[in-house]
Amino acid sequence: MPLPVKNVPLFRDLPPEELNAIKSCLVEKDFKKGEILFHEGAVCERVFIVQEGRVKVYRTSSSGREQILEILGPGDTCACNPGALNWSCLSSATAVTACKVWFLSRNNYVRMVQTHAKVSQALNKLFADRLRCLSSLVEEVSLKDSKKRLVKFLLDMQAEKKSKGAGAETLFIPFTREEIAQRLGVARETIARRLYQLKRLKLIDVKAHEIIIRNQEGLEKLLF
Repeated sequence: MPLPVKNVPLFRDLPPEELNAIKSCLVEKDFKKGEILFHEGAVCERVFIVQEGRVKVYRTSSSGREQILEILGPGDTCACNPGALNWSCLSSATAVTACKVWFLSRNNYVRMVQTHAKVSQALNKLFADRLRCLSSLVEEVSLKDSKKRLVKFLLDMQAEKKSKGAGAETLFIPFTREEIAQRLGVARETIARRLYQLKRLKLIDVKAHEIIIRNQEGLEKLLF
């Protein structure tokens, strides 16, 4: 079921009249799996909000290797612009699945941020959450051992799930092994091998789109 505009975190606390004004500015568009939404370095003419499906935001190294920064799902936005009129995209975005997004033009976005205090507050929270995620990513990638990178990734996902008040023994992984590899800066085969090793050590179980944490303490010891 398509996500209602009122459930988008960026707009959730707006009164009906303001929400209706924003709705009139949104342009809906469908993308096929693999289609590019925008390129790194391009002038930011609009921001998007995911309505259905998933979108990966990434940067590409000089050697052509992708580094995934985020995977965006329903309600998430690419917005990194604090309200400046002149802004360039710092990353690229591609549809991971068939998806539907809303686009908001740069001028309407800037006007919205400048005139809606609640949107500005929500944007500040979004920036803070994104900074925390990117800081964690830097820490993950700085670990030379690929096993430690993977363990850190799993433990961070577990901690995030706990922070939301959910049981954290079973992790739903909204990433393919290829996407995990791109996020951690290693080969897909390495991720598959490391998952198998952790399973043999009885630290995790691996199922389709799920990883079960069997021994959190054992995983934590691998980081030291």
